[in-house]
Amino acid sequence: MAWTLRIVNAFFAALFVVMAGVSAAFLSAGRDGFTGAPDGARASLAWAALFALLALLAFVNLRRAGAEPARGLILLNLAAVLPLALGLVAAEGIRFLCGAAAVPFALTALMLAAARSARDAA
Repeated sequence: MAWTLRIVNAFFAALFVVMAGVSAAFLSAGRDGFTGAPDGARASLAWAALFALLALLAFVNLRRAGAEPARGLILLNLAAVLPLALGLVAAEGIRFLCGAAAVPFALTALMLAAARSARDAA
């Protein structure tokens, strides 16, 4: 399962890097972002920053997959899942994006918590 989780995190890390690049392209092209609203440039900047942070967390998950599970990494993954899960419920146009983006962080948090509890029990 750990190898599958590494593959999932690697895929999503690459995906988030591409999505941050697309958001930055919208921002640099002077477009009104994804929505066409007057504050679209700010939204593109926010999306680019969010995708860059999610990519960074996915890369950290890759590096820590073989190491001892740290409580801080579990909390970081749960902190990434919470707003994405709320976006899945509340947002109209980006439900699929939020749902798909939450998958690697939810799986990683579950696997790290299970490994930590198994280590503590032993």
